[in-house]
Amino acid sequence: MLKKRRQFILATIILIIALGFGMTIGAITWIIQNTPDISNYKGTSEATLIYSADGQLLTKLYKQNRIYVPLERIPVDLQNAIIAIEDTNFYVHHGIDFWGIARAFITNIMKGRLAQGASTITQQLARNALELGFEKTFYRKIQEAYLALQFERLYTKPEILEMYLNEIYLGHSAYGVETAAQQYFNKHVWELDLSECALIAGLPKAPNYYSPFNNLEAARTRRNVVLNRMLELGYITEEEATRAKNKEIKIVPNKPDEKEFAPYFIRYVRDKLIERFGAQMVYSGGLKVYTTLDPQMQKKAEVAIKKALEEKYIPTVERENTADKLQPQMALITIEPRNGAIRAMVGGRGNDQFNRAVQAVRQPGSAFKPFVYTTAIKKGYSPGSVINDMPMLAKEKEGEPLKLWPRNFQDEYRGYVTLRTALNHSINVVAVKLLQQVGVSDTIKTAEEMGITTFQPADRNSDHLSLALGGLNKGVTPLEMASAYGVFANQGIWVEPVAITRVLDKRNRVIYEAHPEKRIVLSEDVAYLMTNMLQTVISHGTGWRADLKRPVAGKTGTTNNYSDAWFVGFTPDLVTSVWIGEDNLNPMEYNQKDEKGNYLFPENGRGRTISSSEAAHLWGDYMREVVKEMPVTHFKVPDNIVTVEIDPVTGLLPNRFTPRTVEEVFRKSNQPTEVENLHEPIATVKVDKESGLLATENCPEENIIEYNYFTDSKIRVGPGTFSFGQESSDTEIEGTYIVDTGEPIQKIDPETGVPQKSKTGQVLYEKIPTRKCTLHKPESSNLIDSIWELFKDNF
Repeated sequence: MLKKRRQFILATIILIIALGFGMTIGAITWIIQNTPDISNYKGTSEATLIYSADGQLLTKLYKQNRIYVPLERIPVDLQNAIIAIEDTNFYVHHGIDFWGIARAFITNIMKGRLAQGASTITQQLARNALELGFEKTFYRKIQEAYLALQFERLYTKPEILEMYLNEIYLGHSAYGVETAAQQYFNKHVWELDLSECALIAGLPKAPNYYSPFNNLEAARTRRNVVLNRMLELGYITEEEATRAKNKEIKIVPNKPDEKEFAPYFIRYVRDKLIERFGAQMVYSGGLKVYTTLDPQMQKKAEVAIKKALEEKYIPTVERENTADKLQPQMALITIEPRNGAIRAMVGGRGNDQFNRAVQAVRQPGSAFKPFVYTTAIKKGYSPGSVINDMPMLAKEKEGEPLKLWPRNFQDEYRGYVTLRTALNHSINVVAVKLLQQVGVSDTIKTAEEMGITTFQPADRNSDHLSLALGGLNKGVTPLEMASAYGVFANQGIWVEPVAITRVLDKRNRVIYEAHPEKRIVLSEDVAYLMTNMLQTVISHGTGWRADLKRPVAGKTGTTNNYSDAWFVGFTPDLVTSVWIGEDNLNPMEYNQKDEKGNYLFPENGRGRTISSSEAAHLWGDYMREVVKEMPVTHFKVPDNIVTVEIDPVTGLLPNRFTPRTVEEVFRKSNQPTEVENLHEPIATVKVDKESGLLATENCPEENIIEYNYFTDSKIRVGPGTFSFGQESSDTEIEGTYIVDTGEPIQKIDPETGVPQKSKTGQVLYEKIPTRKCTLHKPESSNLIDSIWELFKDNF
């Protein structure tokens, strides 16, 4: 009976042991099955580095701030220091230090919890690389040990050490020894001395506690512990240890975060990278991204904007419900037209997420006019072609009063002017009449070929004449405007704007290289004629504030309600677009006063209104600094361009009576060959201003004025200024017709200013009167009349 009992107990014990062993094996197998596979392990996340065009590091994009370096670039002292303090038997064990495990096991049993670990470098790599976590559980320890064995099976010791030194967290935002070396000592890891290597090697145990930024004394003590351990193991001599201990710890001060450089450009590049490679690769792939940004141009752009705000020619007010409370906002972008490289980008006056240089779609105002003029030049017009700058009546809607549309600046009209003059002075009437002649559809086609992509279906209506003045249903972006104007600078070739030139993966293999799209959209002569006209916008027109004292061209643009102000200009080498406006489309009229009643933003004794003048001012301030050290270059003149002296009123060759001539550029194929016959010899005649008839000897001297006229046609000629308008309270019509010396005076409607025409549609001109004034009698007759009035009652 006793024997059977003993056999039963023995069998039970064996069964329990077998079950326990089986359960343990099963549990371990289950844990291993849930452990990540490392057969294709290629390292964890590595920071993406973004560089400027000249190789300066602009920023890093990362989940973990890590820069990978090969083992041969890591100092032997640092390798030995890590091994000495973290894993003395690294080169002996096979991933697991069993003596260390036994020691830790006894300690944990005595304390009744997992208070001490025995992780080797390989185990730490497994834990850190595959994000197993830091909780001290048997589950995690088994996974860690298994992975350590797998690492040792698949990789050599130097490979494991290299991965570890690049993966380990070393405090603050630093992962890996290269990032730590830059963070703490502002140098590369291969530049570290023994003392600095020992300090970094001491960090893995408690990175933030032993950080010299947080606890310099603790960092020094820990460094010395590492040096002592290296001495014990024979890695260094006692003299080297003493010298390293005595060396002062010189760290880079832990400065507060500085303002990010070129933040809008960097986010633009980031978005382009994510679009091409995906967020995981961008933030973890260790890419090296080489961009087009010119740091010097970027700094000059930011300085110019700061200066504009400090000098208050661009005001600062606070608004609610806008992307950035500070208004008005602005954008600036510079492109190299030959290759499309974006050299500078400012997307706002702050650092918000809305990049106005590429995302703000705003009305361009008169900055759109060059697309109309370009279409005309393509169709055979020339800078010397003339259009009648006289008022037009808007289409009447039932119940609405008559009104003029479009209206020129200050309601001034000049009669016949050349396209060059009209563009110089940004004359609205001429732009609209020109659009009527060349067509809305063809103008939009020209703009699209030059890079504008924001047109809407309603913009394409044939009667959408406000297009000539920049009246788009959606608008344009500063980037696309710069790119489009770049076609003029680049002799008719459009080049796709690019911000990224090359991308390398973590193994320095080229995975992307920019090959921007290029296409010929204008002939060289069309591009040159437009450039030549836009040059005089600056030398003699509205863009004078952008003068650089070297070849430069451009165009101003202001919307009717002053919600948008533009200047887009270019040299042969660079094109820059500047936009100013409020995010919520408020008019930029700033009449705020202080407590004493003084204007906060004074201009000529009143509040300031922002227009293209300020945009051109900012453009000029910036570009003058940019080109200061650059050689002067000139716009290339095509072989088929000639210069011809013409009459600016008819656009034809002058005759001997033409009072004023100008030199104009033409293509040889469409230069004028006909001599104008409008101008004739000029005579002077005296007119009674009261009757408008020829003055006689009876007209009072103060009533007599002199008119000039052509002797043959009797057409009256200038100079002269003629006002017109209606006195009705609901009318919107008023204006001034200005005539230069020697130019024929058109006959206009006195209420609307619209020129009168013959039955055949020819403009009618004022002519000299043929009848004499009869309002005034001889003085003797006047005397008899006076005597009669005195004595007539006596008869």
